[in-house]
Amino acid sequence: MKKVFGIAAALLTLALFASCKTTTVKGSGLKGDDPKLAVGKTAIIDYQGRELGGEIPLWVKELANGNYSESALSKIMPDVKGKKVFVTIGYGDNLDFVRQWTDLVDVETEVTSSLERVAVKAVEAEMVGSTAESGTKTVSPAEIQKNQDMYRASLSSVRVTGLEKIAQYWILSQVVDGKNVVTEPKYSYYAVWGIEKNIYETHIDEAMKKINDTTTEGEMLKKLVREKLVEKLSISSNDTTIVEEADEAVIAEK
Repeated sequence: MKKVFGIAAALLTLALFASCKTTTVKGSGLKGDDPKLAVGKTAIIDYQGRELGGEIPLWVKELANGNYSESALSKIMPDVKGKKVFVTIGYGDNLDFVRQWTDLVDVETEVTSSLERVAVKAVEAEMVGSTAESGTKTVSPAEIQKNQDMYRASLSSVRVTGLEKIAQYWILSQVVDGKNVVTEPKYSYYAVWGIEKNIYETHIDEAMKKINDTTTEGEMLKKLVREKLVEKLSISSNDTTIVEEADEAVIAEK
């Protein structure tokens, strides 16, 4: 059975490489004859390309550490330089399932959802934060909701065309504590997408034109939301914890 699994994994690896444009990237140094590589309390059981003697790419390690932005990835992934980057990450105990979600996801829909999600959170954070800093009257929940709905409506029609998949990769791992298994093996599947920045910004600017608020505060809010959507990271995952942590980092970053 072990031999059959190895052959199947090798065939799957070759198929994945053949289905997507490859790019020369730096390895992470994670490699070995033994299929289990201890990294802290995480044991890497298998990974894409192991049978061919490859290393886990450094960009995968960056994503696993929560570094999703173009500025972080462009240093080790030449193909993302100068592009707006989107990351999709899937987790599960079935490789076909996580590949289906992550690699074959309707990325345009996922991007639109992430734009709405980040914009709505940014609106609330900025409106609440601004009143707290200025000492003015606390903004009402109804006013926050009104602005959130306006941004949600303006971004819901955005269809980010021109996205292309730059790379994808899978790892099978489990968490261990000494000889004790903490979690059962699960697959992590990473995909990186890119779009030319000028094309992406055109999409965002068209959406911002639909924001009907010409007050000074409204213009400042629009500028901040646009900056979050253009300059900061975007990520989608079937693990809500990952998404929430990434969103919080975006909102908190000035």
